[in-house]
Amino acid sequence: MRLRITSLFLCLIACLALEAQVGDLPRSAPAAEGVSTQAVINMMDSLMALSECDIHHVMVVRHGKVVAELHPAPFRAEDSHTLYSASKTFTSLAVGIAIDENLLRLDDRVMTFFPDKRSVPVSDNMAEMTVRDLLMMASGVKPDWTMRNNSTDWVKDWLAKPVDDKPGSLFQYDSMCTFMLSAIVQRVTGQTMLEYLQKKLFAPMHITVADWETSPDGINTGGWGLRVQAETMTKLGVLLLNKGNWNGEQLISADYVTAACSRLIDGGAKETVPPTDGNQGYGYQVWQSKWPGSFRADGAMGQYTVVVPQEDLVVVILGMKLYGHEELACIWNQLMPGLKPVPLQPENKLQRRLEKNCANAKLQLPKGKKGKKQVKLLQLASNKFGMRQIGLTWGAEANTMKVEYETQGSETYVLGYGNWCYTPMSGFPYYSINAINRMQGFAHGFTAAAAYAWPSSDRLEVRVHYVDWISGMTFVFDFGKNEVTVGDTYPNSKPVTIPFTIQ
Repeated sequence: MRLRITSLFLCLIACLALEAQVGDLPRSAPAAEGVSTQAVINMMDSLMALSECDIHHVMVVRHGKVVAELHPAPFRAEDSHTLYSASKTFTSLAVGIAIDENLLRLDDRVMTFFPDKRSVPVSDNMAEMTVRDLLMMASGVKPDWTMRNNSTDWVKDWLAKPVDDKPGSLFQYDSMCTFMLSAIVQRVTGQTMLEYLQKKLFAPMHITVADWETSPDGINTGGWGLRVQAETMTKLGVLLLNKGNWNGEQLISADYVTAACSRLIDGGAKETVPPTDGNQGYGYQVWQSKWPGSFRADGAMGQYTVVVPQEDLVVVILGMKLYGHEELACIWNQLMPGLKPVPLQPENKLQRRLEKNCANAKLQLPKGKKGKKQVKLLQLASNKFGMRQIGLTWGAEANTMKVEYETQGSETYVLGYGNWCYTPMSGFPYYSINAINRMQGFAHGFTAAAAYAWPSSDRLEVRVHYVDWISGMTFVFDFGKNEVTVGDTYPNSKPVTIPFTIQ
Protein backbone atom coordinates (compact mmCIF):
# COMPACT_ATOMS: atom_id res chain seq x y z
CA MET A 1 0.00 0.00 0.00
CA ARG A 2 2.85 2.39 0.87
CA LEU A 3 4.44 1.73 -2.54
CA ARG A 4 1.16 2.50 -4.31
CA ILE A 5 0.66 5.74 -2.35
CA THR A 6 4.24 6.79 -3.12
CA SER A 7 3.72 6.07 -6.81
CA LEU A 8 0.50 8.06 -6.87
CA PHE A 9 2.25 10.93 -5.11
CA LEU A 10 5.08 10.94 -7.63
CA CYS A 11 2.60 10.86 -10.52
CA LEU A 12 0.75 13.81 -8.99
CA ILE A 13 3.99 15.77 -8.64
CA ALA A 14 4.89 14.99 -12.25
CA CYS A 15 1.48 16.16 -13.46
CA LEU A 16 1.75 19.36 -11.45
CA ALA A 17 5.20 20.00 -12.93
CA LEU A 18 3.83 19.61 -16.45
CA GLU A 19 0.96 21.98 -15.74
CA ALA A 20 3.19 24.53 -14.04
CA GLN A 21 5.42 24.65 -17.13
CA VAL A 22 2.64 26.44 -19.04
CA GLY A 23 1.75 29.99 -18.00
CA ASP A 24 5.02 30.82 -16.22
CA LEU A 25 5.56 34.07 -18.04
CA PRO A 26 3.37 37.04 -17.04
CA ARG A 27 0.45 37.86 -19.33
CA SER A 28 -0.80 41.25 -20.46
CA ALA A 29 -3.01 42.82 -23.11
CA PRO A 30 -1.28 43.99 -26.29
CA ALA A 31 -2.43 47.60 -25.87
CA ALA A 32 -1.00 47.75 -22.36
CA GLU A 33 2.44 46.92 -23.79
CA GLY A 34 2.25 49.31 -26.72
CA VAL A 35 1.11 46.78 -29.32
CA SER A 36 -1.86 47.40 -31.56
CA THR A 37 -4.39 44.64 -30.96
CA GLN A 38 -5.46 44.91 -34.59
CA ALA A 39 -1.86 44.32 -35.66
CA VAL A 40 -1.76 41.11 -33.61
CA ILE A 41 -5.06 39.98 -35.12
CA ASN A 42 -3.73 40.73 -38.60
CA MET A 43 -0.58 38.68 -37.99
CA MET A 44 -2.49 35.73 -36.54
CA ASP A 45 -5.01 35.80 -39.41
CA SER A 46 -2.21 36.01 -41.98
CA LEU A 47 -0.38 33.05 -40.45
CA MET A 48 -3.50 30.90 -40.38
CA ALA A 49 -4.27 31.81 -44.00
CA LEU A 50 -0.88 30.78 -45.41
CA SER A 51 -1.13 28.11 -48.08
CA GLU A 52 0.40 24.67 -47.53
CA CYS A 53 0.99 25.56 -43.90
CA ASP A 54 -0.12 24.25 -40.52
CA ILE A 55 0.42 26.67 -37.64
CA HIS A 56 0.80 24.82 -34.33
CA HIS A 57 1.85 27.51 -31.84
CA VAL A 58 2.34 31.29 -31.85
CA MET A 59 3.41 33.42 -28.88
CA VAL A 60 4.11 37.17 -28.79
CA VAL A 61 6.04 38.81 -25.94
CA ARG A 62 6.53 42.57 -25.41
CA HIS A 63 8.37 44.01 -22.42
CA GLY A 64 8.67 40.51 -20.92
CA LYS A 65 4.93 39.79 -21.00
CA VAL A 66 2.97 37.45 -23.23
CA VAL A 67 0.46 39.66 -25.04
CA ALA A 68 -0.99 37.00 -27.34
CA GLU A 69 -0.78 33.25 -27.93
CA LEU A 70 -2.35 30.93 -30.44
CA HIS A 71 -2.51 27.13 -30.23
CA PRO A 72 -4.89 25.95 -32.98
CA ALA A 73 -6.68 22.71 -32.12
CA PRO A 74 -5.70 19.95 -31.91
CA PHE A 75 -2.44 21.51 -30.68
CA ARG A 76 -2.41 22.72 -27.07
CA ALA A 77 -0.16 24.99 -25.03
CA GLU A 78 1.07 22.06 -22.93
CA ASP A 79 2.14 19.97 -25.94
CA SER A 80 5.84 19.63 -26.68
CA HIS A 81 7.06 20.33 -30.19
CA THR A 82 10.13 19.14 -32.04
CA LEU A 83 12.39 22.00 -33.07
CA TYR A 84 14.54 20.59 -35.85
CA SER A 85 17.49 23.00 -36.21
CA ALA A 86 16.16 25.51 -33.68
CA SER A 87 17.68 22.98 -31.27
CA LYS A 88 21.07 24.35 -32.30
CA THR A 89 20.67 27.54 -30.29
CA PHE A 90 20.32 25.55 -27.06
CA THR A 91 23.51 23.69 -27.96
CA SER A 92 25.27 27.03 -28.32
CA LEU A 93 24.06 28.06 -24.87
CA ALA A 94 25.43 24.83 -23.38
CA VAL A 95 28.81 25.65 -24.92
CA GLY A 96 28.62 29.18 -23.52
CA ILE A 97 27.90 27.92 -20.01
CA ALA A 98 30.79 25.43 -20.24
CA ILE A 99 33.07 28.30 -21.28
CA ASP A 100 31.87 30.34 -18.29
CA GLU A 101 32.77 27.41 -16.05
CA ASN A 102 36.23 27.22 -17.61
CA LEU A 103 35.59 23.72 -18.95
CA LEU A 104 36.51 24.71 -22.49
CA ARG A 105 37.45 27.71 -24.64
CA LEU A 106 36.40 29.00 -28.03
CA ASP A 107 39.92 28.44 -29.35
CA ASP A 108 40.23 24.86 -28.11
CA ARG A 109 41.09 22.47 -30.94
CA VAL A 110 38.36 19.96 -31.70
CA MET A 111 40.72 16.98 -32.06
CA THR A 112 42.09 17.43 -28.53
CA PHE A 113 38.76 16.32 -27.05
CA PHE A 114 38.73 12.98 -28.88
CA PRO A 115 42.17 11.33 -28.86
CA ASP A 116 40.46 7.93 -28.78
CA LYS A 117 38.53 8.63 -32.00
CA ARG A 118 41.45 9.16 -34.35
CA SER A 119 41.24 6.65 -37.19
CA VAL A 120 43.23 8.44 -39.90
CA PRO A 121 46.25 10.76 -39.89
CA VAL A 122 45.21 14.21 -38.68
CA SER A 123 45.52 16.81 -41.44
CA ASP A 124 46.73 20.34 -40.75
CA ASN A 125 43.21 21.71 -41.30
CA MET A 126 41.66 19.18 -38.93
CA ALA A 127 44.29 19.96 -36.33
CA GLU A 128 43.48 23.67 -36.56
CA MET A 129 39.67 23.33 -36.29
CA THR A 130 38.32 24.99 -33.14
CA VAL A 131 35.13 25.12 -31.10
CA ARG A 132 34.53 28.57 -32.57
CA ASP A 133 34.67 27.13 -36.10
CA LEU A 134 31.99 24.58 -35.22
CA LEU A 135 29.79 27.27 -33.68
CA MET A 136 29.98 29.36 -36.87
CA MET A 137 29.39 26.39 -39.22
CA ALA A 138 32.86 26.91 -40.66
CA SER A 139 34.54 23.59 -39.91
CA GLY A 140 35.98 23.18 -43.41
CA VAL A 141 34.30 19.77 -43.74
CA LYS A 142 31.94 19.33 -46.66
CA PRO A 143 28.47 18.56 -45.24
CA ASP A 144 27.39 14.93 -45.56
CA TRP A 145 23.71 14.65 -44.68
CA THR A 146 23.66 10.87 -45.14
CA MET A 147 26.47 9.98 -42.74
CA ARG A 148 24.17 9.87 -39.71
CA ASN A 149 21.93 7.42 -41.59
CA ASN A 150 24.69 4.84 -41.94
CA SER A 151 27.20 5.34 -39.13
CA THR A 152 27.00 4.07 -35.56
CA ASP A 153 29.95 6.19 -34.35
CA TRP A 154 29.25 9.69 -35.59
CA VAL A 155 32.20 11.33 -33.82
CA LYS A 156 34.80 8.91 -35.19
CA ASP A 157 33.43 8.91 -38.72
CA TRP A 158 33.04 12.70 -38.87
CA LEU A 159 36.61 13.25 -37.64
CA ALA A 160 37.82 10.93 -40.39
CA LYS A 161 36.39 13.16 -43.11
CA PRO A 162 38.67 15.38 -45.21
CA VAL A 163 38.83 19.04 -44.23
CA ASP A 164 39.03 20.64 -47.65
CA ASP A 165 38.73 24.28 -46.58
CA LYS A 166 40.62 26.21 -43.98
CA PRO A 167 38.53 26.16 -40.77
CA GLY A 168 36.85 29.47 -40.06
CA SER A 169 36.97 30.66 -43.66
CA LEU A 170 33.80 29.31 -45.26
CA PHE A 171 30.23 28.96 -43.94
CA GLN A 172 28.81 25.50 -44.72
CA TYR A 173 25.63 24.72 -42.80
CA ASP A 174 26.02 21.27 -41.27
CA SER A 175 24.06 19.77 -38.38
CA MET A 176 27.01 17.50 -37.65
CA CYS A 177 29.02 20.54 -36.55
CA THR A 178 26.42 21.07 -33.86
CA PHE A 179 26.45 17.38 -32.96
CA MET A 180 30.21 17.64 -32.43
CA LEU A 181 29.60 20.55 -30.04
CA SER A 182 27.20 18.34 -28.10
CA ALA A 183 29.84 15.59 -27.99
CA ILE A 184 32.41 18.09 -26.70
CA VAL A 185 30.06 19.31 -23.95
CA GLN A 186 29.48 15.69 -22.91
CA ARG A 187 33.23 15.04 -22.83
CA VAL A 188 34.07 18.03 -20.63
CA THR A 189 31.09 17.78 -18.27
CA GLY A 190 30.64 14.02 -17.97
CA GLN A 191 26.92 14.51 -18.64
CA THR A 192 24.76 14.55 -21.71
CA MET A 193 24.14 18.05 -22.92
CA LEU A 194 20.49 17.77 -21.91
CA GLU A 195 21.46 16.79 -18.35
CA TYR A 196 23.89 19.70 -18.24
CA LEU A 197 21.30 22.18 -19.49
CA GLN A 198 18.69 20.85 -17.09
CA LYS A 199 20.95 21.75 -14.17
CA LYS A 200 22.50 24.95 -15.42
CA LEU A 201 19.74 26.53 -17.50
CA PHE A 202 16.41 24.75 -17.41
CA ALA A 203 16.08 24.47 -13.61
CA PRO A 204 16.52 28.22 -12.90
CA MET A 205 14.22 29.03 -15.82
CA HIS A 206 11.61 26.50 -14.65
CA ILE A 207 11.73 24.47 -17.85
CA THR A 208 10.48 21.09 -16.69
CA VAL A 209 9.45 19.49 -19.99
CA ALA A 210 12.33 18.71 -22.35
CA ASP A 211 13.79 15.67 -24.04
CA TRP A 212 16.35 15.23 -26.79
CA GLU A 213 17.20 12.55 -29.31
CA THR A 214 20.51 10.73 -28.97
CA SER A 215 23.09 9.27 -31.31
CA PRO A 216 23.70 5.49 -31.36
CA ASP A 217 26.25 5.91 -28.57
CA GLY A 218 24.13 8.14 -26.33
CA ILE A 219 25.13 11.68 -27.30
CA ASN A 220 22.36 14.25 -27.71
CA THR A 221 22.05 15.03 -31.41
CA GLY A 222 22.61 18.74 -30.80
CA GLY A 223 21.71 20.00 -34.26
CA TRP A 224 18.17 18.66 -34.14
CA GLY A 225 15.89 16.52 -31.98
CA LEU A 226 15.10 18.75 -28.97
CA ARG A 227 11.43 18.63 -27.98
CA VAL A 228 10.02 21.38 -25.72
CA GLN A 229 6.89 23.45 -25.28
CA ALA A 230 6.21 26.71 -27.09
CA GLU A 231 6.56 28.63 -23.84
CA THR A 232 10.08 27.24 -23.47
CA MET A 233 10.98 28.74 -26.83
CA THR A 234 9.47 31.99 -25.63
CA LYS A 235 11.65 31.84 -22.53
CA LEU A 236 14.66 31.25 -24.78
CA GLY A 237 13.84 34.43 -26.67
CA VAL A 238 13.49 36.43 -23.44
CA LEU A 239 16.81 35.04 -22.19
CA LEU A 240 18.61 36.06 -25.39
CA LEU A 241 16.89 39.43 -25.36
CA ASN A 242 18.24 40.01 -21.85
CA LYS A 243 21.76 38.84 -22.82
CA GLY A 244 21.70 35.70 -20.70
CA ASN A 245 20.09 37.23 -17.62
CA TRP A 246 17.02 35.52 -16.16
CA ASN A 247 15.14 37.29 -13.37
CA GLY A 248 18.32 38.95 -12.17
CA GLU A 249 20.54 35.87 -12.42
CA GLN A 250 23.24 35.82 -15.11
CA LEU A 251 22.92 32.25 -16.41
CA ILE A 252 25.31 32.77 -19.33
CA SER A 253 27.83 35.56 -19.73
CA ALA A 254 26.47 38.60 -21.56
CA ASP A 255 29.58 38.72 -23.75
CA TYR A 256 28.96 35.21 -25.05
CA VAL A 257 25.26 35.82 -25.75
CA THR A 258 26.05 39.11 -27.49
CA ALA A 259 28.59 37.38 -29.74
CA ALA A 260 26.30 34.41 -30.38
CA CYS A 261 23.52 36.70 -31.58
CA SER A 262 25.78 38.83 -33.80
CA ARG A 263 26.78 38.53 -37.44
CA LEU A 264 30.10 36.68 -37.28
CA ILE A 265 30.06 35.07 -40.72
CA ASP A 266 28.10 35.76 -43.89
CA GLY A 267 25.80 32.73 -43.70
CA GLY A 268 26.28 31.50 -47.24
CA ALA A 269 23.28 33.11 -48.97
CA LYS A 270 23.67 35.64 -51.78
CA GLU A 271 23.01 39.30 -51.06
CA THR A 272 19.74 40.56 -52.53
CA VAL A 273 17.87 43.85 -52.83
CA PRO A 274 15.76 44.07 -50.80
CA PRO A 275 17.51 41.81 -48.28
CA THR A 276 15.92 38.58 -47.08
CA ASP A 277 16.05 36.81 -43.74
CA GLY A 278 18.31 34.20 -45.31
CA ASN A 279 21.27 36.43 -46.15
CA GLN A 280 21.76 38.47 -42.98
CA GLY A 281 24.53 36.32 -41.54
CA TYR A 282 25.15 33.86 -38.72
CA GLY A 283 26.56 33.90 -35.21
CA TYR A 284 27.06 31.01 -32.83
CA GLN A 285 24.16 28.80 -33.94
CA VAL A 286 21.90 31.85 -34.23
CA TRP A 287 20.66 33.42 -37.48
CA GLN A 288 20.46 37.13 -38.14
CA SER A 289 17.13 38.49 -39.43
CA LYS A 290 16.42 41.38 -41.78
CA TRP A 291 14.73 43.69 -39.26
CA PRO A 292 17.56 45.91 -37.91
CA GLY A 293 19.28 44.25 -34.97
CA SER A 294 17.01 41.20 -34.94
CA PHE A 295 18.02 37.53 -34.81
CA ARG A 296 16.40 34.13 -34.50
CA ALA A 297 16.61 30.47 -33.61
CA ASP A 298 15.56 28.75 -36.82
CA GLY A 299 14.46 25.19 -37.56
CA ALA A 300 13.22 23.33 -40.62
CA MET A 301 9.50 23.31 -41.42
CA GLY A 302 9.00 26.70 -39.77
CA GLN A 303 10.31 26.62 -36.17
CA TYR A 304 11.22 30.16 -35.14
CA THR A 305 12.07 32.20 -32.08
CA VAL A 306 12.51 35.76 -33.36
CA VAL A 307 14.06 38.42 -31.12
CA VAL A 308 13.90 42.14 -31.92
CA PRO A 309 15.91 43.93 -29.20
CA GLN A 310 15.10 47.45 -30.44
CA GLU A 311 11.42 46.76 -29.83
CA ASP A 312 11.83 44.58 -26.72
CA LEU A 313 9.93 41.91 -28.67
CA VAL A 314 9.96 38.11 -28.94
CA VAL A 315 7.79 36.14 -31.38
CA VAL A 316 7.64 32.34 -31.45
CA ILE A 317 6.12 30.45 -34.38
CA LEU A 318 6.08 26.66 -34.51
CA GLY A 319 4.38 24.74 -37.26
CA MET A 320 4.75 22.94 -40.56
CA LYS A 321 5.73 24.81 -43.70
CA LEU A 322 8.56 24.24 -46.14
CA TYR A 323 9.58 27.84 -46.79
CA GLY A 324 9.35 29.91 -43.65
CA HIS A 325 10.05 33.32 -45.15
CA GLU A 326 6.29 33.76 -45.49
CA GLU A 327 5.83 33.23 -41.76
CA LEU A 328 8.56 35.73 -40.95
CA ALA A 329 7.00 38.17 -43.39
CA CYS A 330 3.81 38.08 -41.32
CA ILE A 331 5.83 39.43 -38.40
CA TRP A 332 7.54 42.16 -40.38
CA ASN A 333 4.52 43.24 -42.45
CA GLN A 334 1.62 42.77 -40.04
CA LEU A 335 2.92 43.03 -36.47
CA MET A 336 5.83 45.45 -36.56
CA PRO A 337 3.85 48.47 -37.84
CA GLY A 338 1.62 48.13 -34.79
CA LEU A 339 4.38 48.58 -32.19
CA LYS A 340 4.45 51.84 -30.24
CA PRO A 341 6.92 53.11 -27.61
CA VAL A 342 4.17 53.80 -25.05
CA PRO A 343 1.05 51.95 -23.84
CA LEU A 344 -2.09 52.40 -25.93
CA GLN A 345 -5.57 53.18 -24.73
CA PRO A 346 -7.49 50.01 -23.80
CA GLU A 347 -8.91 48.24 -26.88
CA ASN A 348 -11.57 46.16 -25.19
CA LYS A 349 -13.61 45.27 -28.25
CA LEU A 350 -10.56 44.23 -30.27
CA GLN A 351 -9.19 42.39 -27.23
CA ARG A 352 -12.35 40.31 -26.98
CA ARG A 353 -12.14 39.56 -30.69
CA LEU A 354 -8.49 38.50 -30.38
CA GLU A 355 -9.25 36.22 -27.44
CA LYS A 356 -12.20 34.66 -29.27
CA ASN A 357 -10.15 34.10 -32.42
CA CYS A 358 -7.36 32.43 -30.49
CA ALA A 359 -9.70 30.30 -28.40
CA ASN A 360 -11.62 29.05 -31.46
CA ALA A 361 -8.66 28.51 -33.78
CA LYS A 362 -8.35 25.03 -35.21
CA LEU A 363 -6.76 23.21 -38.09
CA GLN A 364 -9.06 21.99 -40.82
CA LEU A 365 -11.25 19.04 -39.88
CA PRO A 366 -12.46 16.47 -42.41
CA LYS A 367 -15.75 17.53 -43.99
CA GLY A 368 -18.70 15.22 -44.50
CA LYS A 369 -21.25 13.13 -42.61
CA LYS A 370 -21.00 10.96 -39.51
CA GLY A 371 -19.88 7.36 -39.80
CA LYS A 372 -21.97 4.23 -39.93
CA LYS A 373 -22.06 1.49 -37.30
CA GLN A 374 -19.99 -1.11 -39.06
CA VAL A 375 -16.71 -2.97 -38.75
CA LYS A 376 -14.23 -3.31 -41.58
CA LEU A 377 -10.84 -5.02 -41.68
CA LEU A 378 -8.76 -3.96 -44.65
CA GLN A 379 -5.77 -5.97 -45.85
CA LEU A 380 -3.34 -3.58 -47.57
CA ALA A 381 -0.97 -4.22 -50.45
CA SER A 382 2.74 -3.69 -49.80
CA ASN A 383 3.50 0.00 -49.21
CA LYS A 384 6.29 2.36 -48.16
CA PHE A 385 4.68 3.03 -44.79
CA GLY A 386 4.90 -0.65 -43.82
CA MET A 387 1.16 -0.79 -43.07
CA ARG A 388 -0.23 -4.33 -43.20
CA GLN A 389 -3.87 -3.85 -42.34
CA ILE A 390 -6.33 -1.26 -41.05
CA GLY A 391 -9.33 -2.01 -38.89
CA LEU A 392 -12.25 0.44 -38.81
CA THR A 393 -14.80 0.18 -36.02
CA TRP A 394 -17.95 2.27 -35.79
CA GLY A 395 -19.62 1.87 -32.43
CA ALA A 396 -21.96 3.57 -30.03
CA GLU A 397 -19.19 4.55 -27.63
CA ALA A 398 -16.27 5.33 -29.94
CA ASN A 399 -15.15 5.18 -33.54
CA THR A 400 -11.64 3.82 -33.97
CA MET A 401 -9.04 3.12 -36.62
CA LYS A 402 -6.39 0.50 -35.85
CA VAL A 403 -3.32 0.41 -38.09
CA GLU A 404 -1.11 -2.68 -37.94
CA TYR A 405 2.42 -2.50 -39.30
CA GLU A 406 4.75 -5.12 -40.72
CA THR A 407 7.43 -4.75 -38.04
CA GLN A 408 6.47 -2.15 -35.42
CA GLY A 409 3.23 -3.34 -33.88
CA SER A 410 0.07 -1.29 -34.18
CA GLU A 411 -1.57 2.02 -33.33
CA THR A 412 -5.22 2.62 -32.50
CA TYR A 413 -6.69 6.07 -33.01
CA VAL A 414 -9.99 7.23 -31.52
CA LEU A 415 -11.73 9.27 -34.20
CA GLY A 416 -13.69 12.41 -33.45
CA TYR A 417 -16.39 13.86 -35.66
CA GLY A 418 -16.36 17.65 -35.78
CA ASN A 419 -13.70 17.59 -33.08
CA TRP A 420 -10.35 16.01 -32.35
CA CYS A 421 -9.99 12.95 -30.11
CA TYR A 422 -6.66 12.32 -28.38
CA THR A 423 -5.02 8.90 -28.04
CA PRO A 424 -1.65 8.00 -26.44
CA MET A 425 0.62 6.28 -28.92
CA SER A 426 2.64 3.14 -28.27
CA GLY A 427 5.12 3.88 -31.06
CA PHE A 428 6.56 6.84 -32.90
CA PRO A 429 5.13 9.38 -35.35
CA TYR A 430 6.22 9.54 -38.96
CA TYR A 431 9.59 11.34 -39.20
CA SER A 432 11.50 13.00 -42.04
CA ILE A 433 14.94 12.24 -40.57
CA ASN A 434 16.41 8.77 -41.08
CA ALA A 435 19.38 8.95 -38.75
CA ILE A 436 20.33 5.72 -37.01
CA ASN A 437 18.80 5.69 -33.53
CA ARG A 438 16.18 8.27 -34.55
CA MET A 439 13.50 8.82 -31.92
CA GLN A 440 15.71 7.35 -29.19
CA GLY A 441 16.23 9.43 -26.06
CA PHE A 442 12.73 10.80 -25.72
CA ALA A 443 11.54 10.54 -22.14
CA HIS A 444 7.89 11.20 -22.91
CA GLY A 445 5.56 9.37 -25.25
CA PHE A 446 3.54 10.77 -28.12
CA THR A 447 -0.12 11.64 -28.53
CA ALA A 448 -2.21 11.46 -31.68
CA ALA A 449 -5.28 13.61 -32.33
CA ALA A 450 -7.62 12.20 -34.97
CA ALA A 451 -10.89 13.11 -36.70
CA TYR A 452 -12.99 11.67 -39.51
CA ALA A 453 -15.87 12.40 -41.88
CA TRP A 454 -17.62 10.70 -44.82
CA PRO A 455 -17.52 13.10 -47.81
CA SER A 456 -19.73 10.59 -49.64
CA SER A 457 -21.29 7.19 -48.99
CA ASP A 458 -18.22 5.28 -50.17
CA ARG A 459 -15.43 7.72 -49.20
CA LEU A 460 -13.99 8.15 -45.71
CA GLU A 461 -11.41 10.77 -44.73
CA VAL A 462 -9.30 10.49 -41.55
CA ARG A 463 -6.77 13.07 -40.40
CA VAL A 464 -4.21 12.47 -37.68
CA HIS A 465 -1.94 15.06 -36.05
CA TYR A 466 0.86 14.08 -33.67
CA VAL A 467 0.33 16.97 -31.30
CA ASP A 468 3.58 16.70 -29.33
CA TRP A 469 5.67 16.32 -32.45
CA ILE A 470 5.21 18.05 -35.82
CA SER A 471 3.93 15.66 -38.45
CA GLY A 472 0.57 14.09 -39.24
CA MET A 473 -1.06 11.57 -41.55
CA THR A 474 -4.08 11.64 -43.85
CA PHE A 475 -6.11 8.63 -44.98
CA VAL A 476 -8.71 8.80 -47.74
CA PHE A 477 -10.54 5.49 -48.14
CA ASP A 478 -12.38 4.83 -51.40
CA PHE A 479 -14.61 1.80 -50.91
CA GLY A 480 -15.83 2.02 -54.48
CA LYS A 481 -12.31 1.34 -55.76
CA ASN A 482 -11.04 -0.59 -52.69
CA GLU A 483 -8.04 1.64 -52.20
CA VAL A 484 -6.75 4.07 -49.59
CA THR A 485 -4.60 7.12 -50.29
CA VAL A 486 -2.15 7.74 -47.46
CA GLY A 487 0.03 10.81 -47.03
CA ASP A 488 2.13 12.47 -44.38
CA THR A 489 1.91 16.19 -43.74
CA TYR A 490 5.55 17.00 -44.49
CA PRO A 491 5.75 19.59 -47.30
CA ASN A 492 6.40 18.19 -50.77
CA SER A 493 5.44 14.68 -49.66
CA LYS A 494 3.52 12.72 -52.26
CA PRO A 495 0.50 10.67 -51.12
CA VAL A 496 0.55 6.97 -51.93
CA THR A 497 -2.53 5.07 -53.12
CA ILE A 498 -2.67 1.53 -51.71
CA PRO A 499 -5.10 -1.17 -52.87
CA PHE A 500 -6.86 -3.18 -50.17
CA THR A 501 -9.13 -6.16 -49.80
CA ILE A 502 -11.92 -6.27 -47.26
CA GLN A 503 -11.67 -9.21 -44.87
